[in-house]
Amino acid sequence: MKIKDFEWDEGNVLHLELKHGITPQETEEVIACMPLFRRTRKGHYSAFGRTRAGRLLVVIFGVKPDGYARVITAWDMKKGERRYYKKQIGE
Repeated sequence: MKIKDFEWDEGNVLHLELKHGITPQETEEVIACMPLFRRTRKGHYSAFGRTRAGRLLVVIFGVKPDGYARVITAWDMKKGERRYYKKQIGE
């Protein structure tokens, strides 16, 4: 999957920061730093990964035909998600 850049607007930035306490930069770090990708039932992608500071996040995003990724939502990994992620990467 090739991502050219990220598409942000005030709505998705505010949603991430106010509801989940996550910055756009953190979501971009997760997607850029070799995450585990999975397809969602709705045709989006989920990325399980770490920020540069070590925060474990799940990022849900879509990729447009022009290569721009639009983050829909993100959250801190829950216990089961952390277990899955660590098992998959061999930790």
